[in-house]
Amino acid sequence: MNPESEHIEELIGKFLFGEASEPEAKELKEWCAISPENQKYLDDAQWIVEKSQLSGQKEFDSEIAWAKVGSKINPEKVKRSSIFTVWKIAASLVLLIGLSYLFYIWMTPKQEFQYLSKNRVETYMMPDLTEITLNQQSEILVEYSHRKNKGTIQLTGEALISIPEGKKVNWIVKTGDLLIEDIGTIFQVNAHPDNPIVEVTVQEGIVRFYSKNQEGITLQAGEKGTYDRYSELFSKSIAGPNVAAFKTRMLTFQEEELGLVIATLESVYGKKIILAGNISTCKLTVVFENEDLETVLSVISETLGLEVIDEENLIRISGDGCF
Repeated sequence: MNPESEHIEELIGKFLFGEASEPEAKELKEWCAISPENQKYLDDAQWIVEKSQLSGQKEFDSEIAWAKVGSKINPEKVKRSSIFTVWKIAASLVLLIGLSYLFYIWMTPKQEFQYLSKNRVETYMMPDLTEITLNQQSEILVEYSHRKNKGTIQLTGEALISIPEGKKVNWIVKTGDLLIEDIGTIFQVNAHPDNPIVEVTVQEGIVRFYSKNQEGITLQAGEKGTYDRYSELFSKSIAGPNVAAFKTRMLTFQEEELGLVIATLESVYGKKIILAGNISTCKLTVVFENEDLETVLSVISETLGLEVIDEENLIRISGDGCF
């Protein structure tokens, strides 16, 4: 820690325990006015003091503390009880540890995390409790700054991103030249590099879906935004019910064509499935709750009168038609 940081720590410690002189408090106030980050640091230190206080002790009030600074300080030392002295020593230690940690975070420009899911769905928790679930064969590179309250997620593949209520970090998802700006929400992004179509589906809240060169669109809960890399056009539609199925394994099909059902199952279970015969337009209405693929296909085959053959590397479904 550099001398300037040590000096600021000393000023904050004195101020929070009501021992700062008028010039010291003025200097601290000027330091807080330099940037929002400085004010936030003092606020965080105040929080640590409040949490470290014993029950029955008077809570710290920053407004009262600022007001008291200008008053005259009695040079005569006040005799304190041994219980208060022990409490103050303990609180000082807590404050010192807390301030050291805060300065470490405050001085750290950013943190980086890189995650890759291979043949399984993986869920990761960010420092601000944002939850990112990666579908199979997906990858993210996360840059996170506690000091600036900002974070970026560079995504290749598919992810479900859940921002906690009362979020403190402004997250932006990047995939190529496209950006998805969170406005407090749960949303899914499907952006595989070999697919010209990028999809963003919002479950809760609002997101902005745009590019470096285009204003893009704003999406609300229940809406899906699509971007075509070839035409460079954004479009909006109603979201389907199975967006988060790769995480939840909750599947709902309502008069859905079998071809579309199979495409969903491939995405959720990561298994290649081929339809043989004139069966892709067969309609299916069914709900699955956290079932394995074998059970799902067994129900489909029984419902539509089809044959399912597992050929290890792929699954083949065949039939002459549908019931």
